[in-house]
Parts: sequence; C-alpha cells; structure tokens
Amino acid sequence: MRGFYLCVKFISNISVEHCVDDADYIEIFYIEKIKKGDNIMFCERCGAQLLDTADFCTNCGANIMKNAKMTEQNIPDTEILLSVKPTFSFGYKVLPFLISWSIVIVIYSLIMSRISVEIGIFMAVVCFIILALVLGIKTVVNKKQYNSYSYDFYRTKVIYKDSFLNLSEKEVKYKYIREVTMSQTFMQRYFNIGNIILFTNAETGLGNGIFIVSVANVQEIYKNIKSIINV
Repeated sequence: MRGFYLCVKFISNISVEHCVDDADYIEIFYIEKIKKGDNIMFCERCGAQLLDTADFCTNCGANIMKNAKMTEQNIPDTEILLSVKPTFSFGYKVLPFLISWSIVIVIYSLIMSRISVEIGIFMAVVCFIILALVLGIKTVVNKKQYNSYSYDFYRTKVIYKDSFLNLSEKEVKYKYIREVTMSQTFMQRYFNIGNIILFTNAETGLGNGIFIVSVANVQEIYKNIKSIINV
C-alpha cells in the first residue's frame, strides 16, 4: 500500500508507473480514479480504500451505506444553516388599506356635504382620525407579530417559532416535506417580497404546510431553502 499513499501525495507530478511499482491492480484502479477527480473513502471496519459511491466494502463486505446512515443519525443537528423572518413592509401592508379607506371617506364626506358643508367636513375629520388610530394599532400589532416569527432551517429539520401572544414552536423533519413553492403578487414584486410555502404530508399535523409570508429577497431565500431541503 506504500505506493498508493505516495501516489496520493505526489499525484500532480508523478505518473502511475513511477509511484506504484509495487502496487497491485486494485491500487492502480483507485489511483486512476483519483487522477480523474473521484473521491476516495476508507472502510470503517478494515480500512480499505473505496470510492465514495460504494455501497459495500470490496475487502471485508461491510455495509458502507448502513454505517454512514448510523453515523449521520448520531450527529447532533444543532447548527442553524438558514434563519428566515418575515419582513414588515409598511408600504405593502398599510398603503393599500389607507388608500382604499381614504377613497371611501372622501365619497362619504361629499355625500354628507350635500346636506351641509360643515357636516361633511366634520365627518371627514372624524373618519380620518379614526382611520389613523386603526392604522396605528394595526401597524404596531403587525410589526410585533412579524418580529415574533422565525423559521430556522437545520440539516434535517425546520423549526417554526411564534412568540407573539402565546409561545409556540413546531418542528418538521425534511422527510415530511414533499414540495417547496414560491409566489409573488404584483404588489409584492414591487416591494421585493414574496411568500414561500413548505407543503407537508398529513402526518406532520400542520395541515397543508408551513406558510412563510412577506419574505424579503424571496427568490434568493427560496433557492437556499430548496438546496437545504433538497426536494
């Protein structure tokens, strides 16, 4: 095996013939694979060289895939690979509401002004004050609600947290997620936000899936989630 290790170390400038004078056919096979850029791993039982695509060890017959899965299961899944939080966009959440109700108030005031101009002006002022109060409360509540949401993507799972009124936390394994989609309305495209939906199977207990709304840079986040979940 000495020739094999020499070849791995100096493969860039030494030919197979020079570095494996004492190697057998199997060693030559793996050396040629390394030169082609293929990855090599070692059997955990006997230490034999194997291609990373091997299912069984060619030397001792050990089940490589089974051992790899057992090793993967024993690795703690505590590292957050991606954290996503909804973005509160004042323009997207408030402006449509403000514009539509302002039009209603103006029309109502014009109708009332046909009875009396003073009454029309008074009603318009009262309605706009009420509208301002409602918008203020709506904005504060929505911002707190959005800030309480978090979606943390780990190696094998996603954890969804909501701590606005009642603390809530849900965990879903990626094996239960069957599809990931992204959508943007015309208004959302204008404000560069969008929605991402993780469709799950029935046994997760989350209904049709996990809805992540108002995500900034949604196309980039969508690609990252797809690559992590690999669906």
